[in-house]
Amino acid sequence: MAAVSEAPSAGRRRQLPVFHCPYCGEEDLVPEGEGWHCGACLRTFVVQLTGTGVERA
Repeated sequence: MAAVSEAPSAGRRRQLPVFHCPYCGEEDLVPEGEGWHCGACLRTFVVQLTGTGVERA
């Protein structure tokens, strides 16, 4: 599962699954450091939550 951080000030981490490579679509993923490495296209990427679409008051 990929670690996806909410806002840094939230001080918590939530685990969400990574199902496929965003570049080639293959499912041959291996955790590497803070990201994921795709064995098919040899790319390494990080999954990061940047927002929820809800406006702050």
